[in-house]
Amino acid sequence: MKMKIDWDRRDTILNTKWFFFFLFLIISLFLIFPKVVYPAESLSLNIDDCIGIALQNNLGYQIAQNKVEVKKEQTQEAKGAEKIQAKFQGGYIRMNEAPDLDKINEGDYSYLYSSGTGVPLISFNVSKVLYSGGKLKNLIELAKAEQTIALSELETSKQELVYKVTEAYYRVLQAEGLKRVSEQALTQIKAHLETSQSLLAEGMIAPIDLNRINSQLSHLEHNLIRAENSYLLTVYNLNSIMGIELETAIQLQNNLAYEPCDITLEEALETAGKYRPEIEQINQRRIMMEGMVDIAKGNRLPQVVMNMESGLTGWKVAIVGEVSILDGGVNKSKIKQAELNLAQIEQGEQQTLQLIELEVRSLYLKMKEAEKLVKITEQGIKDSEESFRIAQIKYNEGVSANIEVIDAQSALIEAETNHLNALYDFNTSRAALVKAMGLS
Repeated sequence: MKMKIDWDRRDTILNTKWFFFFLFLIISLFLIFPKVVYPAESLSLNIDDCIGIALQNNLGYQIAQNKVEVKKEQTQEAKGAEKIQAKFQGGYIRMNEAPDLDKINEGDYSYLYSSGTGVPLISFNVSKVLYSGGKLKNLIELAKAEQTIALSELETSKQELVYKVTEAYYRVLQAEGLKRVSEQALTQIKAHLETSQSLLAEGMIAPIDLNRINSQLSHLEHNLIRAENSYLLTVYNLNSIMGIELETAIQLQNNLAYEPCDITLEEALETAGKYRPEIEQINQRRIMMEGMVDIAKGNRLPQVVMNMESGLTGWKVAIVGEVSILDGGVNKSKIKQAELNLAQIEQGEQQTLQLIELEVRSLYLKMKEAEKLVKITEQGIKDSEESFRIAQIKYNEGVSANIEVIDAQSALIEAETNHLNALYDFNTSRAALVKAMGLS
């Protein structure tokens, strides 16, 4: 019985050793070999979904949001300077008497070992600026203006991000359409090849016709490879702007289509004059420069501060006034600088308004041009499809040559490509015009 117990212990020890051995082996393999990355689940998105994801994840937009929060706290800091300031001090001070020089000369250094006298330090200080010549008020207005500018810059950042997402979104749809055109053309040429092989067997065409078809087939296969690669690159670009994994599979819900834009040029210019963030930024910078002028002039005025302090000996109250008499012309120079900066703001406003008007007019004309091309290329597709159909019928009946079918198909591919490009230009131009109008 005793032997049986010993063998049981031995088996238990061996099993434990093998357990830790296999555990160590598994951990080692996990550390040595790379992790398996599984493809992300396909996302079905429309353009609003893409914009929403980008606004949540885009780092540039998050930085702009943080800047607004910083300016908000700086405004609170400026307001705090107007309020009562209070602080408490507590401590303990030990003081020794001044050394006796006569005793030192006689060689008596006993003062070094003197414990001295301990004095507690307790004080409560209250101060308040009673009059600052308007400087504190102007500093608060400056901080508020900077906060408003930060908000305006945040709106600018949002509009730019929305446009980038929109442009990338339509770029994916364009690439997807071009890939579809290449696939359709390849299917057509393969069907044409089968028909030609039958005609060759019947002796209705020459072998050279098959060579031309095979050459066209090779060319279209090359185009399809490039179209597929371009499509993947546009998806990567859109995913990058949205701030998600580049290899995330996405399925866009919309098609690259034409929707009329009823905005007139006058409406676009009027809207831009109201909502462009740059105009608000100029207004706030003017407020800032006017405040800087007032602050510089306020330095000539007196500043009055009340200070109250309590200690072991009682309360002390002081009201102190201060006024600058001579400063070597420093403040006069500050006033001049502020006035010159204010003048630059006025000049910059006119320049900005001119640039905004030029941008709106240019984008409006570009959108209208693309709109006309959409209609023209749409008709071009219909004409090319009919020409390709007739060329196939004539070729099958032995009336026309093979080159006519290939030329008709090339014309159809070009017409479909031109139509996709026109749709892309129209939609992106419209998005750019909306951005130029100060809308998002």
